[in-house]
Amino acid sequence: MSADATNSDISAIQDADEILVKTTGLLEKDFEFTNPKILGSGSFGSVIRLNHPQRKNGLVVKIPHLEDTCEGEKKIWIRLRHENIVPLLRCPVFRPLNICCFEMRVYPMDLFNAVQQEEYLERPDALEQLKTWLFQVLCGLDFLHTRQLCHMDLKSENVLISKRSTRAMLGDFSFLSQATSRIGR
Repeated sequence: MSADATNSDISAIQDADEILVKTTGLLEKDFEFTNPKILGSGSFGSVIRLNHPQRKNGLVVKIPHLEDTCEGEKKIWIRLRHENIVPLLRCPVFRPLNICCFEMRVYPMDLFNAVQQEEYLERPDALEQLKTWLFQVLCGLDFLHTRQLCHMDLKSENVLISKRSTRAMLGDFSFLSQATSRIGR
């Protein structure tokens, strides 16, 4: 790797960090959000949890780094309504920072973490619960596929589990794309 490539990677990270700081500041100042906590960060953006006086459980905001990713994801995700798809609550665009924020409910865990919890592993119905969650993931995928949409990033970390562990939902639509040919059955 060249020094120039390394320096550009570092400046991109610093820019992403700066964008995250400015965005959380804007959310706190203009929208009364408090206590930002970074849940995850990657090459396409950051996910933070925030509290709000009108929301008992807070909410999660995904802040993508790339504007074009934001627009494509926003256009499709906002219309997806299914019990096994994480609903997008709203998606405000902050023009001064040239970013959008995807707002969604807080889910306590993802499938990856759920199946590793001691409490889950000791349940006599653990296998049945896992089968139910996987069936629900398939229902969410079927919903997408009937609309000629491909998730493109299906992994256990992108399957969120509801508060009472009764429902699994597909999340993270960063790579969601429209199929160019018919998805067969």
